[in-house]
Amino acid sequence: MCDPAMDDWQVAARELRSRNVNLLIVKKGLVLYESSDPGIGGVLKAIEDLGDELYGSTLADKIVGRAVAMLCLYCRVRYVYAISMTEGAHQLLTERGIPHTSETYIQRLMNRRGTDLCPFEMAIREIRDPEEAFKVLKKFSAELRVRRLTDSEYSRVK
Repeated sequence: MCDPAMDDWQVAARELRSRNVNLLIVKKGLVLYESSDPGIGGVLKAIEDLGDELYGSTLADKIVGRAVAMLCLYCRVRYVYAISMTEGAHQLLTERGIPHTSETYIQRLMNRRGTDLCPFEMAIREIRDPEEAFKVLKKFSAELRVRRLTDSEYSRVK
């Protein structure tokens, strides 16, 4: 049980660090979900597992880019906390009236190799509708999983 005197975003920020996870979701002072999955995988899984229960919750993530911000809009979270947030995510959440806090703001989110923009950010670059963004991100995530499995199978055969 979390401290009832704390706001959900404060609970989420504290628990994100103390549990050493990448994603934490809090509602009414209780942790609903946590994940150590990298990238947006944890958020997509939370949407799959919790659905409408995410409405009115607070999402805390180590890194929030525009893709995660769109998913927050899609599931109608009440507040977003990030250790690092992109300028695009900040702008989107501000435009849509979602309160948010970040310890640092970064210009853009890069891929894991640091050679280009994050592929999830690129996948929804032109999308303004959260429902459409969710569908694209869910499909793209599944395609990447299949591609990674195929690549790992191929490397074992070599």
